[in-house]
Amino acid sequence: MNAKQQALKVAAARALSDIVAEGYERIRKEAEPVFAELRKDSGTKSLDVEMPDGTVLGPLSILAGPATRKYRMSTLAAIVANDDPDELVEELRPEALTDPDLIEFVRDHMPHLLYRKIRDAHLKSLFKKTDSNGYLKDAAGTRIQVADVTRQEPTGEFRYKPDEGARAVVWKAWEAGELQPLIGDLLKPAIEAGEQHD
Repeated sequence: MNAKQQALKVAAARALSDIVAEGYERIRKEAEPVFAELRKDSGTKSLDVEMPDGTVLGPLSILAGPATRKYRMSTLAAIVANDDPDELVEELRPEALTDPDLIEFVRDHMPHLLYRKIRDAHLKSLFKKTDSNGYLKDAAGTRIQVADVTRQEPTGEFRYKPDEGARAVVWKAWEAGELQPLIGDLLKPAIEAGEQHD
């Protein structure tokens, strides 16, 4: 095969790859509302993807809807005050100066001007330790709610992880013509484009 033929082979493979990738994204978008409804209606979190003969291709996980957390900073501060008091720092309000002597003076004479906050690095570690329901375990192992979690409806977003032999099974089914009725539209633009140039 000469260089021009190799170049054509590369260009054609790239074009077909792009067409298939676009088709795959379209199929994913069409599937998401179906999976969202399944998750909302029946609580289904995963499906085993199977060939018509029952051969399992791998699991498809239907993700929960996005969640947001609104942390209860005063609750976190109370936990840190009890468990890790060295991780609390005293600071003057933003309108005050940060001179250490002034902080000590204010602490002794005007403590109402001070507030305590958790060191940034420690706060980040607490956020990471907080579970998906907004609970954090203190040093004693007690679960304390430190964030209010608001869950949105599932969007249908999913993950699919093919089993080790899935590729060979799918390819064999494709060659046998078993999958064309199901996903033939994936390659239809490439086939039609080829027919137009004949």
